[in-house]
Amino acid sequence: MTYYIIKLVIMLPIMAGMIYGSLWLYKKYQPGMMARLDMAGPQRDLRVVETVSMGVSGKLAVVEFAGQRILVSVTRARIDTIASADAGNGPASVSPPPATLAGSERDLLAAFKARGA
Repeated sequence: MTYYIIKLVIMLPIMAGMIYGSLWLYKKYQPGMMARLDMAGPQRDLRVVETVSMGVSGKLAVVEFAGQRILVSVTRARIDTIASADAGNGPASVSPPPATLAGSERDLLAAFKARGA
């Protein structure tokens, strides 16, 4: 019984330190995740509004910056601007798609244009 209590007294602070250390590392290396949870933190000029996965290595993201919403295509190799609009649901100005845009992303861009956004 004494062995169990000694083991508990030693292991409990070690486990608490490991939990605290892992949360500290998570906060340090995932600042975007913690910024969303911390409402009292400083306001940022750049904000990711929404992301959609486009397969294994591609994403579409809507980024809000300086009163504009910008639709970007993100892959492992590059980031391309597809369209931009005012944050107040203004008309979008669409840039020509890059030559390396994949087929499914081209279809999504066509649907985006057809919707009139």
